[in-house]
Amino acid sequence: MKTRHIEGKPYTRTGDIIIAVNPFQWINELYTEKKRTYYSNRIVWEACEKDPRDGMEPHVYEVAALSYKGLAFGAADQSILVSGESGSG
Repeated sequence: MKTRHIEGKPYTRTGDIIIAVNPFQWINELYTEKKRTYYSNRIVWEACEKDPRDGMEPHVYEVAALSYKGLAFGAADQSILVSGESGSG
């Protein structure tokens, strides 16, 4: 996580969990329309027999896309747990 933080990559994946670390700077390319579209297309709309996250950088958009896919195409209920330090959110 320290290396990713130094590289300006605030998100880290561990299994199905995304860990976000405050980068203490604004990263312009992190939340663009292009990036959002990339995650939604790759995870939700493109047919894939393996885990669509393979080879993708972890990102909060991944959580949103997986949740949407589960609600739209799956039969199981969905939940998202957001946790952090007091005052962080």
